Amino acid sequence: MKLRAIGIRRFLQVSSGLIILGLLVEIVSLLWFHPLSFLLFVFVGVILMGLGIALYLISLVFAFSPSAENGRLNVRTHGQL
Repeated sequence: MKLRAIGIRRFLQVSSGLIILGLLVEIVSLLWFHPLSFLLFVFVGVILMGLGIALYLISLVFAFSPSAENGRLNVRTHGQL
């Protein structure tokens, strides 16, 4: 499966889901009064948010971009700038 074939919409859905899940894990860890809550905060929450951010940045690079013909504006110059 090529990364360009997936499209930017799917990348954004997955990356936003990872970031939201990471935020929920961090909220739960802040409400939980136990020494393991710090480990949950650091290892699970931060890693999920980092993966979401990394996937978002990858989607900006590898997502399908329109072809050059479709992306250009059809401008007629007729000698004017």
